[in-house]
Amino acid sequence: MVVAGYLSTLEEWAQFEISWRLVLAKCDVSFFKMSEFIGRRKEYAHPKWQVESYRAQFISDLASIIRSWTVASIACRMKKALFDKYNELFELDSRFNLFAICGRDCAAQARKYVRSIPSDLPIAFIFDRGDADAGLLTKEMLSSGLPAPLFKRSRPDPILDKDDPYQVQLQACDLAAWELRRGESDLEGGKITQELRKSFLALNHSNKIWKQTLEPDLLGLIQVAQIKKRDNKKPSEKNI
Repeated sequence: MVVAGYLSTLEEWAQFEISWRLVLAKCDVSFFKMSEFIGRRKEYAHPKWQVESYRAQFISDLASIIRSWTVASIACRMKKALFDKYNELFELDSRFNLFAICGRDCAAQARKYVRSIPSDLPIAFIFDRGDADAGLLTKEMLSSGLPAPLFKRSRPDPILDKDDPYQVQLQACDLAAWELRRGESDLEGGKITQELRKSFLALNHSNKIWKQTLEPDLLGLIQVAQIKKRDNKKPSEKNI
């Protein structure tokens, strides 16, 4: 699980949106989704997207916008195997899931960064509405003294956009999360393609806060949250 995003001011987010939309319009696409881009599906099925130089320039343009109009890159990731290992021993899923842990950690890192500038400006935490189990994330952020997250669409909809505009900035978050997740998988598998290295390095932000939840971190969370151990005894084994 990887949750990734960017931090910026309202003014810079507005400039980001203008620049991002211009790149999409130049390439005659209305929406960016990394899985569709990589799979050459939907709008990216056009023959021009088969040309590697064209594809590379497109990603380069998007990465340039990210670097120009964001203050910091924030990401948190955690291996599912680690969560599953301790979920067998503790009632971890009674309170957490991977998305809640990584999303809450991203929000905490963002707040820490802003307050250390220092700045006392209010912070809005916006997540993609399509993310699973949003309720657990909301509960964890509130219990951590963070504002409740806002959930917005990243994909345009002619009808819904009239009253609830989509957030084009979430498309950049999708790009970052995909690259981080894919990059880690390829590193573990011993395969790093030149194309992946270029697209991954293009996102190498000057202010990069990337955190991975490791075993000591998860054990600390279990202790602080007072997660109970599971009773794995069979009924016949229980003391009466």
